[in-house]
Amino acid sequence: MYCRNCGKEIDNNLAQCPYCNTPVMQGQTVVEDNGSTWWGVLGCCVPIAGLVLYIVWKDTKPKSGKKAGIGALIGFVLSVLIPILFYLCMIILAFASYGL
Repeated sequence: MYCRNCGKEIDNNLAQCPYCNTPVMQGQTVVEDNGSTWWGVLGCCVPIAGLVLYIVWKDTKPKSGKKAGIGALIGFVLSVLIPILFYLCMIILAFASYGL
């Protein structure tokens, strides 16, 4: 299980987190968080979905949430850089065709 305060993995039998000393709720359900790379791929392909998944999962599924958030960040950066690089290439080709 993961600490609801710091997000680190802790033993199910502990009464409090050994890292931040936050009390652990004993009735808390254990959520499996394998941190699949596919959440990062989804976040990269659909950055808004990755951002939403990061916000929703950052406390309950920190590994999967982090992967989705990183994928969303990569997707946002690529969505800005690719058009800029495309237009720069087109400008360079236009100037090259006129011999400038």
